[in-house]
Amino acid sequence: MSEMKKVCLDPGHDAGNLANKSPDGTYYEHEFCLDMGKRIQALLERHGVAVTMTRTDGKEVSLAKRCEIANGIPGLNLFVSLHSNAAGSGGWSSASGWSEYIYGPGGDREKAAQDILAAVKAAGITVRSTPIVYDPGLYVLKHTVAPAVLLEQGFHTNQGDVANLKDAAYRRRLAEAEAKGILTYLGIPWKEDTANTDFERAIQWVRENGIMLGNTDGDMMLDQPVTRKQFAVMLYRYHEKFGR
Repeated sequence: MSEMKKVCLDPGHDAGNLANKSPDGTYYEHEFCLDMGKRIQALLERHGVAVTMTRTDGKEVSLAKRCEIANGIPGLNLFVSLHSNAAGSGGWSSASGWSEYIYGPGGDREKAAQDILAAVKAAGITVRSTPIVYDPGLYVLKHTVAPAVLLEQGFHTNQGDVANLKDAAYRRRLAEAEAKGILTYLGIPWKEDTANTDFERAIQWVRENGIMLGNTDGDMMLDQPVTRKQFAVMLYRYHEKFGR
């Protein structure tokens, strides 16, 4: 029996870091990174991967502590740090797109970066013209023993990227793509979630029958809770449609 693969996910920053945000204050990097970490964690664990998170809430975790956590995992296969990028001097910027950083060329870290990049591109995510950047100065890349990749998942200083980064459906698509890339690197084939397939059919049915509608932009807001008022409206629509 093969040994369980191990991944350390590192959601960047923490709730005390309020500087890393969109210029309009509607997006905070620390929230996005933690949400993405939890999404990727769930997908990897569904495939039998042992996942360690360097943080699971908004409490501060130093860069040194993050590396200590990763380096304390025996046989760790991959360290993935999650971030969003920034450009300019505080306002909106034209810089946009997904990219990733590794310590230097070659080796397992390069293979991991290439596998993740391929999956992200296959999902239709916009990547930068130079999507893989070598940077030996980044602390978590320099001080982790296992192969390490840092993902910059878009620019929180670009209006188009921010719209995507705040969107639940986009986050699902991006998390799935990044998880697929990680699994490819680990040599684990992707398996579709049959429960998720049923979920997609159910959403299509309630939409087509007018039971549950999206907002004015067509967003079904599937990650949002349903109020008692909304639930009553859906029951009423079902009764009106089917008479039972």
